[in-house]
Amino acid sequence: MELHTLKEKEMSLLSRKRVTLMIDNDGATPSRLELLKAVAKKFNVSQDLVVIKHIYPQFGRKKSKLIVHIYDDKEKLKIFELKNLLAKHKEKPKEAPAQ
Repeated sequence: MELHTLKEKEMSLLSRKRVTLMIDNDGATPSRLELLKAVAKKFNVSQDLVVIKHIYPQFGRKKSKLIVHIYDDKEKLKIFELKNLLAKHKEKPKEAPAQ
């Protein structure tokens, strides 16, 4: 999985950076958690400060476009991002096998 930066815009009033990325993936589009880890590693920031706003898979191609916000601090992230979007960035608890 390779990440290519298309655009990067600093939004100092909101204490964040808006980044547009293109990802080359093999097979299916990676999960939001996998993408979160890859973006955090590429920009050398904590995963807690990264929010994946949108994932746009390219039809018929093995590419996806990502819109990502990278915050300076966690407090600003909590103020500006929706709670239901932040819930998508957490691992789901494993269910016990049915008996």
